[in-house]
Amino acid sequence: MKTKQALLLLCAGFITLTATAQDFKCADSFKALESKVTSQAYDDALAILPALRKSCPKYSDKLYFYGEAVLIYKSESAQTPEDEKVFNQELVNLYTEQERNFPGTGGDEKKALLLFNKKMAKDDEVYKILDNAFTSKKEGFTDFNAIELYFNLFLKQYDGGKGAVTQEQFIQKYSDIAAQAAYAKSRLLDKIAALTKKQDTEELAFDEKIFMKQAKSEQNSLDSVSESIALQAAKYFDCTKLDAYYSAGYEKNKANIAWLEAMVTALNENKCYKSATLFDGALALHKNKATYKSAYLLGNLSLRKGDKKGAIDYFNQAVDLQPDPIKKSETYSTIATAFRNDDKAEAKKYALKAAEANPKSGKPYLFLAELYASASMAKDCNLSNFDKKALAWLSIATAKKAEVAEPRYKTTVAALIDRNFNKKLPTAAEIKAAGKKKGDTITFGCWVNETITIPN
Repeated sequence: MKTKQALLLLCAGFITLTATAQDFKCADSFKALESKVTSQAYDDALAILPALRKSCPKYSDKLYFYGEAVLIYKSESAQTPEDEKVFNQELVNLYTEQERNFPGTGGDEKKALLLFNKKMAKDDEVYKILDNAFTSKKEGFTDFNAIELYFNLFLKQYDGGKGAVTQEQFIQKYSDIAAQAAYAKSRLLDKIAALTKKQDTEELAFDEKIFMKQAKSEQNSLDSVSESIALQAAKYFDCTKLDAYYSAGYEKNKANIAWLEAMVTALNENKCYKSATLFDGALALHKNKATYKSAYLLGNLSLRKGDKKGAIDYFNQAVDLQPDPIKKSETYSTIATAFRNDDKAEAKKYALKAAEANPKSGKPYLFLAELYASASMAKDCNLSNFDKKALAWLSIATAKKAEVAEPRYKTTVAALIDRNFNKKLPTAAEIKAAGKKKGDTITFGCWVNETITIPN
């Protein structure tokens, strides 16, 4: 009986449509559906949905976003397995319609995931749907669950294929999928940035608010999927085989951006940093279209090659290409760390830039506190024995700025001060012997270039 009721609910909209087909207004009906979904009146929305799908299938891609919300709710709240099957099948139909009317918007991926998770189709059928979407509509293939499932099903074919898929084909498919995960993350970050900017001047739409609530979780999931794919694939090849494969094909494909992206992603994800082909590919991508990601990667690779000057140049490019102040700060910190042993003045400069870019980060101050302390052991500043000890006051004051910027560092700062700085402070006798007293200032020259007041 309940299954019949579920079917009646689905048919109600079609009955209404038949009676009023000539007077049907897409805009009014869509607005009504939107209102019902945003107020979580799903049964009322379900009565509107079929007619909209029939008469206005191309009115808006949001029709399928709202329809999905309704049918998922009805499936998850179904009272019987039979009712759940009815709504799951209707979800399959909805995703098919979505892909037909708005190709490349994820309908096929969602359908494949549903069929797989609900055991409504065999693995080969699910793989065929995903493979078609991946090869023909790659720009819309960004769902992290679909990316992971596609790789896992391909891996299953490779393991059980008895040579049907060669290792070269496996490497190429793996790198293509890994590159797709990287592309999906890049597109996600672009959308986050655009909506963050938009919400400064106007209210976000309902679906945009939902997206922003889920964005951080989705970003973390994409990172996890990338790591999982690389980890699983690494069991089947090593950097020597990867580098040999890509080196052999580099000249032929060095103008093929998609191939280069796949190659760079595969070698980088598998930490094949010694590969000359990785650097060449990254450089080619950067010259084609410079991005924060390409500049940062070249900076890291240059560091590993021992080219510190080149690395810093690329890191500075990365900063210029990065609108996110948090990532700017992290990149400045990377540059500061690169300079730490060779040029402390530059290390300090970039640490201060990191603090300025993200005032809520305590890390730059922890770095500076340790950097100032290192001057007590260096010979380049010609500090007196008293000044070397007095540097501990500067380190303590700087470390405390970290907990002001980021209160979670309070325990870390206390431990750092107790372990590294308190024991180095001048004694009362040493202060007196130096002709100093509480409240006096001490100015440090050289690269330190700071003044500290002797505390009470």
